[in-house]
Amino acid sequence: MTNWIPKLLKRGALAVLGVIVCLVWWSIRGGGGGEVVDGIPAKIWEGGAATMTIDVETSSPARLNITCSRWLEGDEEQSLECWEQMDAGAHSWTIDIPSSGGGYIDLTAEEPAVGARLSWTVRVNDAIVVEETQTLDQPLEPNYAFGLQVFMDDYATASVD
Repeated sequence: MTNWIPKLLKRGALAVLGVIVCLVWWSIRGGGGGEVVDGIPAKIWEGGAATMTIDVETSSPARLNITCSRWLEGDEEQSLECWEQMDAGAHSWTIDIPSSGGGYIDLTAEEPAVGARLSWTVRVNDAIVVEETQTLDQPLEPNYAFGLQVFMDDYATASVD
């Protein structure tokens, strides 16, 4: 077995685990009542704590998803989910982010062919938090995805799990 297969399986398992955790959380909390936005905003809520820059390069169409949630006073949760479809090429977003908000950032190729490549750099206040490149080495099996994902407890402090 070549060494890329365990990496691909680990990434797939992490993505599936993330979806399961979200579904369980939504079923316990009453589900998905947060704000949903088509497009990546220049500012999340009031912003002001840090600047997050996401630079991506794709060889096929892709989708960038960002979730952000935090607890407010009185045990109230504030949440946001935003996404943007993109053509192949280089793309960049700079986002003014608030304190105490964290979540997932996902970059997923849309119907990638063998040889498809995804690359990204995520920075918080110009410090590199994640820098990663993946190339699809074999056709995707049914119900599998090709992408990159990172979870941060707090975007403003670049706290990565």
